[in-house]
Amino acid sequence: MKRSIRMQEKDNVATLLEDAAPGDMVGIFDQKNCLLYEIFTKDKIPFGNKIALRSIATGEKVVKYGGIIGESVRDIEKGTLVHVHNVKSLKVDIPPAFKKEIMRQMGYDMEGKPI
Repeated sequence: MKRSIRMQEKDNVATLLEDAAPGDMVGIFDQKNCLLYEIFTKDKIPFGNKIALRSIATGEKVVKYGGIIGESVRDIEKGTLVHVHNVKSLKVDIPPAFKKEIMRQMGYDMEGKPI
């Protein structure tokens, strides 16, 4: 089982503490290292990146560490990578070319598909 951490109960994403591949079981742990529940990944999610803990609808706020970190720009399925390809920051306007390059360097296209 891979590990992730959810910092606040209202978070709808968790941070991976190791690389995960599609189909891996990920344990969602709290700040006290207690296992809350497990979900399966649908994407490759590198260490330090976010996984959706539930489905997040287009336009819904993305919550991490108890705070809003952005807004989804498309529906995000439970167990998938949450990053610049499907979340818009509410504080920083990242140019599309930069988003594309970030995703390319991670090995994804802008649809979140591995390249």
